[in-house]
Amino acid sequence: MIGYLGVARETFDINLAKKKFDEAKNLIHSLNPNSKGIDELITNNESAIKAINYFKKNKFKKILFFQTTFTDAKFILHFAITIKKPICILAFPEQRTGRRLRLNSICGLNLGMHSLIKNKIVPNFIIIDQNKKNYTKYLSTFIKKNKIKNKVENWKKIFVSKKNELTNNIKKQKIGIIGIKPEGFDTCDYKDREIKEKLNFDLKKISLNNLFEESNKIKKNKIIKTKSMIAKTLRDTKKLNQKEFEKSISIYHGLESLKNKHNVQAFAVRCWPEMFTKFGCASCGPMAMMNEKNISCACEVDVLGSISCNILNQLNGKPSLLVDIVDIDSKDNSLVFWHCGLAPISMSKKKEASADVHSNRRKPLLHNFSLKPGIITIFRVSKSSNKLKFFVTKGEIKNRKNSFSGTSGVVSLGNNTINKINMMFKGGLEHHVAFTYGNLYDEIISLGKKMKIPTYTV
Repeated sequence: MIGYLGVARETFDINLAKKKFDEAKNLIHSLNPNSKGIDELITNNESAIKAINYFKKNKFKKILFFQTTFTDAKFILHFAITIKKPICILAFPEQRTGRRLRLNSICGLNLGMHSLIKNKIVPNFIIIDQNKKNYTKYLSTFIKKNKIKNKVENWKKIFVSKKNELTNNIKKQKIGIIGIKPEGFDTCDYKDREIKEKLNFDLKKISLNNLFEESNKIKKNKIIKTKSMIAKTLRDTKKLNQKEFEKSISIYHGLESLKNKHNVQAFAVRCWPEMFTKFGCASCGPMAMMNEKNISCACEVDVLGSISCNILNQLNGKPSLLVDIVDIDSKDNSLVFWHCGLAPISMSKKKEASADVHSNRRKPLLHNFSLKPGIITIFRVSKSSNKLKFFVTKGEIKNRKNSFSGTSGVVSLGNNTINKINMMFKGGLEHHVAFTYGNLYDEIISLGKKMKIPTYTV
């Protein structure tokens, strides 16, 4: 018997999530009339406990797990460890409307895959896209196959000869870790010893309240001056709630103050929920402004993500950005890099950048624009399968409109983009990857050899 359940986070478009879930359930029932499960989306701890008890009582052979919106990986990991049955995660792309990212389902899939693989659980996954023939075939195979034996995708290990080896070095740096990572974000785990001994970074741990205190000390005239400067490069600043806008600017100066006080060159910041609920603004815009100055700022306290950006900054001398993969289009052979509004303005198409509010929390400041076209290097200091490594590949940002509000770019990884994404997910890559403009592929490979960190690609 096949079991199913679906998860969602209510800060996203829960009505669309329910619609997608119901449509997918109808398909499941058509392929396997004996399938049954929980028909309401799991959105809180109470419904999660009920779901675990339900699947303990019923003897299902396999589980279809619908990732209808972005969620953290806490529940899916606990579920997989407890139920111990083959799992197939189903996720949904969404229309690139230029407006709110309504589901962010694929990013949730990415986060879940990384967490499960890190814990030696290898699921299947299917993206319910326009190609109904393909995903129906894969789904039918998972349902009907008697034995499911999944293996982690082995990425291609890259070696560099002495003849082609480059001499790029990176300097010893210090990263400021502000707050603690959100629960269920295994992708943001790190080990102090690896950071110091393998990656040559010092750590400075700072409380989130310390950032708030520094930000509250900023003088009004300094905030007004910065506000005027921002208005010269961002449209629509007058449409923002000005009190919340000024709070956001104070976070920028708070980060500057902490940078100078502790001599740090990168930050990993707990950006939600307290930034919205306790301080009353978004930190995306302030962190983007720091990124513009080559001070890497990563969301969700992603320490290795921020270090990935810092390494790119040092090798390239230009800003880098940490992004989510939020959409995949098999017909267009493309994916979408996105983050709430974290990209530095230098990554924008000319005169396109505008000010915005967070799509879910409705507070400023965010940058809103499509990423300018160009060749990019995609990089991650990764702990896929719980082993330290470098992941690198090449890509190109296409000249397209903004896919979703915030900062986004349509990306090609070549003719086999979709296959490469599948390999990245099946290899357990984190849900954040860093990129910068230009081709630094060989520099990354040489650096990996020099630092004795294995380097992989797809």
